[in-house]
Amino acid sequence: MPVKETHLTNAVYEQLRQAMAADPAGFTALYQDYLADARETLSILRESVQARHIENVRAKAHYLRSGSLVLGAADVARGAAMLEEAAIAGDSGSFEVLLEKIEMAVNATQAELSERLESGAPPADETAV
Repeated sequence: MPVKETHLTNAVYEQLRQAMAADPAGFTALYQDYLADARETLSILRESVQARHIENVRAKAHYLRSGSLVLGAADVARGAAMLEEAAIAGDSGSFEVLLEKIEMAVNATQAELSERLESGAPPADETAV
């Protein structure tokens, strides 16, 4: 049977959901806060890329990767890891493409969360870049 490909790691999502079963609103808020933070971090990354602050690009990509892994946003984490590696290598020519990849992953993660969350799905207008 084929496995449905998702943007969230099912095991992480389910562990968090079960751990927070007594606080479903808090669980929803956790992911809402993550999405808002991811969007803010993307904005800072764009500014850092334009200003050619490679160390800040590396640090913010690392931050986004770490937070995404904790919450199971695997596609966002992969994109952020690739951006972090590019910054370490000094490959600023790939930054824009990688930022677009990360933004697409955040959008896809938000869409999946909107389907999965029972109440308080992340509002698109509050997390748009």
